Amino acid sequence: MRRLLFFVIFMVSLGAGLFAHQGSRNREVFRSICDLTENNFYKEDAKLNAWVAKCRRLAAQVPGGLTKAQLVEVIQDHMSGLNVSHYLIYSPAEDKKMWTGVAVDTGIRSRYVEDHLVVYKIIPGSGALKAGVRPGDEIIGITGTEQVTPWGAQNRSGTYSVMRGEDVLNLEVTAAELITESGPEVTPLRNGSVLLEIPSFRSEYFEAKKWRETAAGLRGFHHVIVDLRQNAGGNFVAMLRALSFFHCQGKSMGVLVRPRKPGEFKPAFEDNTEDSFQIQELEKYQKLGLVTFDGYGCYPGNVTVLIGSDTSSVSEIFAHSFFSRLKSRVWGQPSAGDVVLAVWYDLPALGKGYSISIPEAVYLTPEEKELENEGVFPQKEIFYDLKLSLQGKDTFVEEALR
Repeated sequence: MRRLLFFVIFMVSLGAGLFAHQGSRNREVFRSICDLTENNFYKEDAKLNAWVAKCRRLAAQVPGGLTKAQLVEVIQDHMSGLNVSHYLIYSPAEDKKMWTGVAVDTGIRSRYVEDHLVVYKIIPGSGALKAGVRPGDEIIGITGTEQVTPWGAQNRSGTYSVMRGEDVLNLEVTAAELITESGPEVTPLRNGSVLLEIPSFRSEYFEAKKWRETAAGLRGFHHVIVDLRQNAGGNFVAMLRALSFFHCQGKSMGVLVRPRKPGEFKPAFEDNTEDSFQIQELEKYQKLGLVTFDGYGCYPGNVTVLIGSDTSSVSEIFAHSFFSRLKSRVWGQPSAGDVVLAVWYDLPALGKGYSISIPEAVYLTPEEKELENEGVFPQKEIFYDLKLSLQGKDTFVEEALR
């Protein structure tokens, strides 16, 4: 209650009214998800029809007492029944991170290596960097929680107990808002090799002129190691720009297909990273070819592509293309298998800043194979070595250099 009420009977009736209003709002939100999915989901089949029917039944029965978070959880549980990637509801904070790369974060990136939680990267400008956390540190404790996890290390403020060599250090780490993604990073290595880290294919990181300059700087090396392990995807055209340097002009990378929509076939996506333009193209055509562009140079040397379980979306298309390129290899761990094209819709009935992504097209390789739910399997599996990890060295990169 926002104010004191003098009559109990009025308070009860008002509470019932608010409960009824909340129930109506919850049902409206649920029904809007049913409608958006029915009208836009990329596959129209018996499974979708059954899902929509059940969705409407659940929407009609949803109680009014659910909080917003509980309502989202109930809806998301039903959405998971379609067993497809890129089909999620995003909170305002998640939506902001998705489109701007900004999130509240400690800056610690860690992974389990033989049951030890080891830091492998620190984001520049982060609370962890200011606190003195380093790659190679083993996190053995965080105040406020009994279990240390990669998620906790990335999100929790507190006193971090870390093992560095034989010493235990207690460091005060604060989670704060920072940009958690960056553009391509180039690091020269030994023996004429160079590491190209691509954390994301967000369009702003692959502005044409800037990418040409980055790509040109790789030509002096005989071996490029492309690290996609933390790449969760991004813009299709940005990914094609990056691929164009390695595959040269005019090579087909497969097609995007909208199975349930009418339209024609367009042989090649235009070199335009604007989301609005790409959505217009998606509306006009049933099939859109993915073909590399001219004007980004041509690298003829050796390439090793590193992938992992976090490699997803367009980064999986990028990695898969190297199976057909000479002087190339794909090493690491199997990728996520999250390869559909999704379109984002606002959910004003749920609240400002909430959105939903709905898969509207599927990717097919040049061999007409779907990668969704399949992923990319490396030609050689690599496993993290604890000794190297505690030295702050990257097992995958060290393996690629051999």
